[in-house]
Amino acid sequence: MGFHIRRLLLLFRVFFPLLDFSDSGLHSPLPFLDDPIAGRLGAYVFKHIIFFISLVLASPVSLWDAPAKGIGLWVWSESSFSTNEARQRLVQFCVKRHIGHLDVQVQITRDDAIPILPAAEAFKDLILLAGQHHITTAALRGHPKMFFSQNHEQTLHELRAIINFSKTLPKDHLFKGIKYDVEPYRTKEWKADEASPKAVILDYLTFLHKARTVLHEKAPHLWLAVDMPFWWDKDKFILKFEGKSKRFSEHVQDLTDFVTVMSYRRTLQQVLGCVENEWRYAKQINKVIFTSLETIKLKQDQHISFWGVPFAEFWNIIPKLLETAKGDPSMGGVMIHCYRSLVEKLNNNDPNKSEKDDTPSLQKHYR
Repeated sequence: MGFHIRRLLLLFRVFFPLLDFSDSGLHSPLPFLDDPIAGRLGAYVFKHIIFFISLVLASPVSLWDAPAKGIGLWVWSESSFSTNEARQRLVQFCVKRHIGHLDVQVQITRDDAIPILPAAEAFKDLILLAGQHHITTAALRGHPKMFFSQNHEQTLHELRAIINFSKTLPKDHLFKGIKYDVEPYRTKEWKADEASPKAVILDYLTFLHKARTVLHEKAPHLWLAVDMPFWWDKDKFILKFEGKSKRFSEHVQDLTDFVTVMSYRRTLQQVLGCVENEWRYAKQINKVIFTSLETIKLKQDQHISFWGVPFAEFWNIIPKLLETAKGDPSMGGVMIHCYRSLVEKLNNNDPNKSEKDDTPSLQKHYR
């Protein structure tokens, strides 16, 4: 319900000025009840406010919380924004390619057990520079063990560090929230046996519940989003959480403002096929999903990536996905993985990089 509260607060800020009946000498929403003319005007205004609020609460969360429909980009490397030259290059690249959102990985270290963002100033400069071009930004965090129960407290401390960082930004910034790219299926704990994924999944969902609570209490204007694979909607991942039996993917969608599905395929039909269940559920709960495309050189399953495919073939699928999104409020835009490999693709440059170079760094302090 946090996103509904955010909507109502915005509506009150928009509409309460309408209740300042200066011509009647009335300046609060209550005294006009004593004046017949002002009363009728007040009733008219309230009638339309209630009507508008009902529309807002019934509308998908995309109108308020998710990135605008369009193209987004993952940025994993700190070197992509650590200098003014790098920031200018990144933002100009986005402007030229009509990219409107950046998920930027931020490293967090500890100073006397207090989590800090060592690149805070560079990240702040990127947020402000991108904002000048109407490009939104979110902090990106990822490690396969980040949501394990023994790491919840630490990860929540790091979330609070990001919230505190957001409070240092100027009033009109376009920093929007936190995106988690946590892939627990890469761990030995997930792979141990057929039953082991359930415990890992429950840890994952429990953390999202805790993170949502922290954000609603400390920074309700910031979104909570995740990247997730398309196969979390399988029947074998149906389980009970908070008293409700649903697919893993559905629980994740319930707990977040929106999700990006790693729908890494090369054709429109294949991409949309990957997100079919998540898209249907998003419509049901009035939320949004985003599709995504892969461009890096993979060690396995290279057929799902656009690496080595002519750029025109890759870029032609994007307007098709955006056209699909345009016609449905539950379908957002498309995320591209990721900045460095996309630049290399555009420059026809093959530095012989691999999947290892463009995925989250595995920070040692997660057990």
